Order: sequence, then structure tokens, then C-alpha cells
Amino acid sequence: MEAKGPGYGKRILCIEDDPSVSSLIKTVLTLEGYEVLEAAKGTVGLDLLYRTFPHAVLLDLRMPVLGGLGILDILKEKSGLREVRVVCITAATDEASMYRALCRGADAYLFKPVEFEFLRLVLRYLLEERERAARARELAAFGRAAELLELMGREVDLLPKLEVLLLLASGKRMSAEEMAGRMACEGADLGGALEEMVEQGILAREEGGLAVSSTWADRARSLASLVSEYRGLELAANLVHMGVGRFL
Repeated sequence: MEAKGPGYGKRILCIEDDPSVSSLIKTVLTLEGYEVLEAAKGTVGLDLLYRTFPHAVLLDLRMPVLGGLGILDILKEKSGLREVRVVCITAATDEASMYRALCRGADAYLFKPVEFEFLRLVLRYLLEERERAARARELAAFGRAAELLELMGREVDLLPKLEVLLLLASGKRMSAEEMAGRMACEGADLGGALEEMVEQGILAREEGGLAVSSTWADRARSLASLVSEYRGLELAANLVHMGVGRFL
């Protein structure tokens, strides 16, 4: 009897203009049991989206004519496509690009070169909703995820909170207005996130603005140190954005 991988019955659309990257992704995910469709252009990918309605899209951001953010916007505007999971896979590893894509509706954001074990775990977490807790435990066991989750605790559950904490980890005091100006992507809930962080004791109101509270100072510095390591930002932002901590 033919073995069925964890991706059996799931269709993935890979929109990627680098054929070597696309081919490698298809090879790896096909071994997991996924049906993988490829599109080398954003316009072709959009056509395939409407014709095949995949369970997830792997999306390169930097493409000519119709880039990844354009496709992401279309996906989140169309009622029949809003539920399609979107994982950005890109060489844009800066904070601004990451937060911009996540705040505009991406479900996850992975750096190139792709860490395929992480991609596999992310897809299982996003697509196997009935087993979300088990998949969350798998993600928590990846790399230094457990350390990051312990430092963040259950309180750091939104991207704006993570951004604020990292901004203030150096010990600088900032007003809410200054903080909003520094944020790569404020998010509609920035004000609420700040208030929650004050109520939870993560932030403290001091003369001249906001600062990390004394009880959180060491945790914030340790978190910032981990995030500054290779791919640490990728891991931390995805863990928070996907809400992995809720299931642990």
C-alpha cells in the first residue's frame, strides 16, 4: 500500500521566478505528499489561483510586473481566496519588509535560502487546524524557538508588541508618538498593544516616555540578543504572528 505523507490531499501553489528555487521547493514538498503547482510570474500565479484554489501559496515578493505584495493584496480582498494560507519566501530579510507583509495578511514569512524543516513545520501548523496544538509543539522544538517563547511568555502575542519590546530593549525611553514613527508597520492595534504592555508590567511610564520595566529588562535584552542572531528575527516574528504560544 502506498504511504501517504503529511501533505496528502493538500495543494500548494509556488509563485517564484527563480526556477532553481521553485524546483527545489517542489521536490521537497512532493516528498511530503503535497501536490505542488509552479508559476514563474505573478500574473500566471494569479491565474492559477483562480483556477485551482490551492490550500496554500508560497509567494516570492520580488517579481516583475506583479510582485508578491500585489498578489497578497488581491488574495485578501477576494472573498473566495481569503482563506488561502500565504507563506512569503523571500530574500528581503529586513524588518520593514517582513512586518509589512505580515501586517498585510501573510500567514508566515520565511527567508531565503529556505530552511526546509522550518517550512515543513510551518505548513503543517497552518494547514492542520484540528491538530494545531500538536503542530505548535513541533514548532516550539525547532531551533531556538523554545528559548524565544519562554522569553516572550504569553504576553508578547502581537507583532507590535514584539517590535516595541525590541526597540526599547536598548534601554532608551520613547514616547508613544516616537515609537509609532519608528515602527516599520504600526498596525491598527498599536495603541491597544502599548496599553496592554503597560498593564501587564512589560512597559513602564517614566518621565519622558515609555521604557521596558525593571522586571522585564533582562528578558527584553536576552530576547533582542537572540533576535539579532542568524535568522532569529525570522523565527521570533513568525512564532508571534502565528500565535504558537497560545497552544503551549
